Amino acid sequence: MSVREVERPYDYSTGSLTAMSIATPSVTEPPPPSILIVDDDPDIALVLHDLLEHAGYRVQVAGTGAEALAKAKAESFAAVLLDLMLPDMDGLSVLTLLKEIDPVLPVIMLTAFVEVAKKHGSLTEGAFGYLTKPYDAEELKALIRRAIGVKHLSIEAAAAKQALTASEDRFREVVQTAPDAIVLADGEGHILSWNGAAERLFGYAAGEVLGQSLIMIMPERYRANHQQALERVRTTGDMRLKGTIVTMRGLHKDGREFPIEMSLSSWISGGQRVHCGIVRDITARKEAEARLLQQQIEQQVLLDFIPAMVWYKDSHNRILRANRCAAESINKTVAEIEGRSTEEFYPEEAEKYHQDDLEVIVSGRPKLGIVEPYQTGSGEKRWVQTDKVPYTDTQGNILGVLVFAQDITERKRTEEALRESEERLRVMVESALNGIVMVDASGKILLANARLETQFGYEVGELLGQSVDRLIPQRLRARHPEHRSAFLAHPETVSLSNRRDLVGLRKDGTEFPLAIQLTPLTTANGVYVVAAVSDLHGSA
Repeated sequence: MSVREVERPYDYSTGSLTAMSIATPSVTEPPPPSILIVDDDPDIALVLHDLLEHAGYRVQVAGTGAEALAKAKAESFAAVLLDLMLPDMDGLSVLTLLKEIDPVLPVIMLTAFVEVAKKHGSLTEGAFGYLTKPYDAEELKALIRRAIGVKHLSIEAAAAKQALTASEDRFREVVQTAPDAIVLADGEGHILSWNGAAERLFGYAAGEVLGQSLIMIMPERYRANHQQALERVRTTGDMRLKGTIVTMRGLHKDGREFPIEMSLSSWISGGQRVHCGIVRDITARKEAEARLLQQQIEQQVLLDFIPAMVWYKDSHNRILRANRCAAESINKTVAEIEGRSTEEFYPEEAEKYHQDDLEVIVSGRPKLGIVEPYQTGSGEKRWVQTDKVPYTDTQGNILGVLVFAQDITERKRTEEALRESEERLRVMVESALNGIVMVDASGKILLANARLETQFGYEVGELLGQSVDRLIPQRLRARHPEHRSAFLAHPETVSLSNRRDLVGLRKDGTEFPLAIQLTPLTTANGVYVVAAVSDLHGSA
C-alpha cells in the first residue's frame, strides 16, 4: 500500500469539507453529502442548486412532492430543503411522508409570506428548521451544515453499541466537538455523558452532573412528565418521541430558563437502556420569530387600515398575503385565503387576473389603472380599479405581484347615470323644433343643435368654441355683451319675440328675423345662457 495525502474529508462536527494532511494507506474518500431540493419554482431551485454545489455538496432537485418521495426512497440524503407549497401536495404532507421513509432525515422548510402558525406547525411535525424567503445564503449554508451534523450524530447514536465498542475514541471526539449539546443518560435518567457544548449550554462541568438525574437541567413543571416517560419506556419500551424534535425550556445552573430544541433517540447497550438527547439553544431563533411575528402583526394592522383591497400573489396565482378589505370582499377571513389560489375565489375572472399578473412579473413594470369587474362572496357584480406592481427580494429578484384594488362601483354607477342623463339631454336638444344654443359668460358657444345649423347655415363643428357674435349682424354686436352681462347678473327666463331689431346672420351673410327665449342654466361652475331661437320666416 502506498502512502498519500488525503484531501478535504468531510468533518461532521462542523458540517464542512476540511483539509488535512496525514500519512495513511490509500483509501477511497467518501462522497460529499447529498442534498435534495424540493421546490416547483425553477429559478429558486437553480439558485439553491448552484449555491450548494459550489459549497461542495451533491445536489438533486425535485419539482413536486411525488418526485421528492420517489427520490428519497431511491437514495439516502443528508438533508432536504422543502418548499411549503407545492403544485401536487402540501409541504407538511411531504414532510410527514419523508420522515416515514427516513425518521432521522433533517428537513428544512422554505416559506414565504405564510402565517407564522404554519411555520410553528412544521417544526412540531418534525421539520429540522425553516428559512423565510428571501433567505440569506450564509444562514442557509450554516443551517444545512448543522442539519447534516445532527443527522450523522443521530446515526452514530443509533449505532452506539458498535461505536462504543469498535470506535469509542472516534465517537467521543465527534461528541466533544459537536456544536450542539449531546447528553447520554441511562434508563433511570441518570447522566452518563456530557460534552463540551452541554457544559457551555447549561453551565455545569461534566464532574458536576455525571451520575446525577436529568431533572437538574429541566424546570420543575417538566419533571413529572419526564419521570412518567422513563417509567413507560422501562415497562413497555414505548419511545413515543424517538426520532422527533421536542421544543421545551432548559434550566441553567444559575437558575434562568431558556428555550431549547432537543432530538431524542434510544438504544440498548450491554443489556442496558441508553437515552441520547441532542440539545440546541434556540433563544436567538425564538427572538427572531417573536420579532417576525410582531412585524407581521404590525404590517397586517397597517394593511387592514388601507381602505382598498391588497394582495401579494406569486407567479402561480397563489395569494401569499392579503388585507382584511380583500378578504371581506369575498366573505372570508385573511387566514382563509392566504396560501390559496385566486381561482378558488374568482373562478370567472381568475385567468384574466393571472395574465395581468404574469405581464407585470415578466416585464418587471407596473400596470396601473386597470378597470375590472369582480364578483363578491354574495354573488354581487362590482367594479374595481387595480394597480399592479412587481415586488422583489433584497437582490432585486421578482417574487410576485402586489395588487392594490379600489372598489369604484359607485363611481361607475354615477358615470353611467351621468352618461344616460347626458344622452337624454342630447336627444331632447336634438329633437327640439327650435334652434338651441348655450353660451358662457364670455359669449363662447358650448352647445348647438342641428336645428341651429339649419337656421344659420353652419355645421356644429364650426360653431363650438366660437363667439356667439358670429351669429349677430355687425351693427348689433356692440350692444350684445351688455345685454348678456345684464342677463347673467339677474338671470330669469326672458322671451324676446316682438322686437324688430332681433336679426340673425347666416353663414352666407344674409339676415333673417328671429325670436329668442333666454333661459338661465345654473351649475356649480356658474350661470350659463341657453337660447331657443325661432326663425320668424319659418325657413328650415
